[in-house]
Amino acid sequence: MTTRRFNHVIFADDFFRSPANGLQYHVANRRFLRGFFDSALGRLGLPMREVAPLSEGGRIDVARLMDRLELPCTAAGWARACVADLLPLAGRDGMPVFDPGCLVIGWGLTPALQHCIHRSGASYLDIEIDPRRFTEHLHFCARTNDPVIEAALRARRVDEELFWNHAAVLKGYFARRGASSLFDPRLRVGLFFGQSLVDLSLVSGGRTMHPASVVAPLRELAQGVDLLVIKPHPYEPALHDLAPIARAIPNVAWTHENTYALLSASNVHFVASLSSSVLTEARYFRKPAHALIEADRNAAGQLPAACSDWIAIGAELGAMDFVADACMGGDAESRIAVPAGAAAWPAAAIERAFGARWGFDDQSLGLGEVSELQLGRPYMFHPGSPALGWLSHGWHGFHDEGVRSLGELACLVIPLPTLAPSSSHQQPHRLEVRIDFRSSAKTTSVHAMFDGVVLPGQRTTGARRRTLVFEVQPSAGRKCLVLQFVVADAATATGGPRRLVAARPSFAIRRLQVSLRMGRGVISAPPRATASKPWLEMSPVRAIARVFRALVDSARGVISG
Repeated sequence: MTTRRFNHVIFADDFFRSPANGLQYHVANRRFLRGFFDSALGRLGLPMREVAPLSEGGRIDVARLMDRLELPCTAAGWARACVADLLPLAGRDGMPVFDPGCLVIGWGLTPALQHCIHRSGASYLDIEIDPRRFTEHLHFCARTNDPVIEAALRARRVDEELFWNHAAVLKGYFARRGASSLFDPRLRVGLFFGQSLVDLSLVSGGRTMHPASVVAPLRELAQGVDLLVIKPHPYEPALHDLAPIARAIPNVAWTHENTYALLSASNVHFVASLSSSVLTEARYFRKPAHALIEADRNAAGQLPAACSDWIAIGAELGAMDFVADACMGGDAESRIAVPAGAAAWPAAAIERAFGARWGFDDQSLGLGEVSELQLGRPYMFHPGSPALGWLSHGWHGFHDEGVRSLGELACLVIPLPTLAPSSSHQQPHRLEVRIDFRSSAKTTSVHAMFDGVVLPGQRTTGARRRTLVFEVQPSAGRKCLVLQFVVADAATATGGPRRLVAARPSFAIRRLQVSLRMGRGVISAPPRATASKPWLEMSPVRAIARVFRALVDSARGVISG
């Protein structure tokens, strides 16, 4: 006779991340769990139900629960709720009651929910997509407070060598395609990976962290390389959260290259992020990884002592034999007869269920080849031009006036020839940079940044045409020229009339020339970077607001000609 360890199953997720707190709620994850486990649990005769906030037709009144916790119904309040004591709320305002006969199967359960479940005597199985997404097929990762479930997971865990092997294959793949280094093999490069603005992995100490709060340690890392390259999150179009890095650290560039091509690059010397899953993946590409915060979701001090580590497991997590072992126990007397081959799930089961394939794209061409600039030569931005290799981020397609920008920020990275610095008895030489571009509309404002500061010197040559001219003092350590362009709609941003049909602000860069100049005349030297207050003394929120305001103000017309 078989003995069930549980009398019912609850499917849950982070229901505090709901519209009541001004956040987007991803109902599909919880629904996936219900559908995925329905067959096996149903065959075991286990009752199942879902718990959800009012906004999704459930009974949980998140707003009232936040009031009981004395927390504001905001994103900041949600972050604090991730580590709050929820046990006194059980049974109130729709908050579920967990009991010793309950198994909670959850997606991205917060530390607060895990403690609430554990202290109630219930068991939980917390599930996510494994962060190592470069394998041929995706995997799950799971953790639990139940020793029987943990044993069932460990018996089916993915062999660690699988990830090493797939990383080796990827490195070989990219070695045959494109360049072996990012931008220029002479450059020592560090990578910083951005994340979504609202993410459980960004909550540390009950606060949502931002790049502005880690500028100091990131700047220290950047001092050990020639270039710190920012790779924005592919699903996060807003870049304002990353602006403080570009403002506060001089040797910053941006890239849109494939993540695994970047990790395979020979001149990448470290990978940094607040807490991105790429940090886990970097190890398999033999790149040093630096997590700049300790996320509460994985901090031992924030989780129940009985919580296991994350355990990688394939799609057979939903197979009958695993569910039977987890719910009935692994001893021979409690096992039920499971048909042979019950764990033979389709290899692409997770990709099919989620309708997406995160991670490696077998259509990726690898890193682009980048040509070294020739001094004095004018470069036109058209198909076939070597200048196209300098378009590192924020460019899209061609225009009759050149190549067009895309989004609020565009970046050029231009490898420079080696120049011997002038001696004291010689006339100093300088690099004159001249760029011709054209805005898409009269209200489009474009300003350029170099070494973290705004460049003056935009000369008007027509109604919407601009010529940017400035000078750079060459040094032995400067191996490339990095230019960042911030694009904005100056009319609507300054409170002007909002147009019914507004074209997205953009500009087209047509021509670039870098020439060697002798003598002491100055065309437009970049100003020195100054800060009225050290970054370490500024709060993250104020730092973000202050820096991005400076960028936007410049784009709105501070530099108008």
